[in-house]
Amino acid sequence: MKKNQFAKQMVIATMIASTLLFVGCSKANNKVQQQSTNMNNGTVHQQAATDNRIQIADQAVANILKLNEVRQANVLVTNRNAYVAAVLKSGVELSRAEEDQIAAQVRAADSNIQNVYVSTNPDFVGRINTYVQDVRQGKPVSGFFNEFSEMVKRLFPSAH
Repeated sequence: MKKNQFAKQMVIATMIASTLLFVGCSKANNKVQQQSTNMNNGTVHQQAATDNRIQIADQAVANILKLNEVRQANVLVTNRNAYVAAVLKSGVELSRAEEDQIAAQVRAADSNIQNVYVSTNPDFVGRINTYVQDVRQGKPVSGFFNEFSEMVKRLFPSAH
């Protein structure tokens, strides 16, 4: 039951995000300037000035990096779900205990987060890192939403 509900929520969120992104990209010059302004003024940044429901959560990242086991991380938030792309220190493997510690740090940054999904998959980490870098540099990220949705389906097939 929860699997189906989560899958439906992800599909709806992806559809809404894609629609808003395409509408927002039609006025790209104005949006890039607003995007740059937003990124410098808050701890949770939207990748564009429209409400597309995917955000970069810098405060959650700062909290996660306080953990001794984590070398690098990025966090994307959509609706009330957080997706963590983490690189752990040498010799550390992602265990349930590590996931729980990371999830606690994310929720400490944003109490509205219901589900936290953590991955150390190199492809996921690399793609999320590239996305975050592109957003911060003001580059267009129009194809990211479909790719993100597919990655989420593949890496997190069920809620945990």
